[in-house]
Amino acid sequence: MAPTTRSQDAADAAAPAGSIKSAERVLQILDLVAGHTDGLDASGIRTALKLPRSSLHGLLRVLSDRGYLFMEPDSRVYRVGLRAWEVGQAYAHNRNITVLIGPEMRALRDELNETVQLAVLDGLDNVYLAKEESDHPLRLVSGVGLRLPAHTTALGKVLLAGLPAGELRRRLIGVTLQRFTKSTVGDKAELLRRLAAVRTSGFAEDDGEYTVGLYCVAVPVRSESGAVVAAVSCSIPSARAGGAGDRAQRYLPALRACAGRLAPLMAPLS
Repeated sequence: MAPTTRSQDAADAAAPAGSIKSAERVLQILDLVAGHTDGLDASGIRTALKLPRSSLHGLLRVLSDRGYLFMEPDSRVYRVGLRAWEVGQAYAHNRNITVLIGPEMRALRDELNETVQLAVLDGLDNVYLAKEESDHPLRLVSGVGLRLPAHTTALGKVLLAGLPAGELRRRLIGVTLQRFTKSTVGDKAELLRRLAAVRTSGFAEDDGEYTVGLYCVAVPVRSESGAVVAAVSCSIPSARAGGAGDRAQRYLPALRACAGRLAPLMAPLS
């Protein structure tokens, strides 16, 4: 480690005491919430840490806006957010989640002999938690820890379709849906129609919407309450997947069986 320079020492000494105190409180909040798997509401956090109500609400708002905490809309309970998990990957390299779900993902890959992926939703992006490559030469742009716009992928559409209608519309306010190929959905009304169809059918498809020549089909992974907590997919070159129609049916039984086995393993993230 390089020695600290005098200018750095001076800058550290000049840092406002309030900034240091706020940083300490942020870490205290994260440590506290991380230790309560069932989450804590604002009152419980305030009582445990003996923090002023006004400053606590400001810190909780910043942590939630940045994705380090997630507040359940109904119970108003805070849990550790996806961004905190992403930061943890810099140290853990996804070891724990891989240990839990890796065998199931590899078994699905072996059964289908195609590339399979698992993702969760963060805002309007799907974030990849696991990926198992097939033996085929095709390689995808996705990877563990990376994110893609949810409206462009089968995984993402399953995850978006799992949101409450009001929350989905709220997330889309002021957003322009970027087009990556001629097949990408760039119209919000059309996206909402497609998501309604996903809710009805229980699966989503993507045919060249982010990567030309690639077909993907995905299904939801649900918690005990029925909430969509993740999505699992299979990706196939469009030429090998066959024509439109019932091609998804070739992959859905294996995907749905895997999603059922993954559900209890995903409980800590639900």
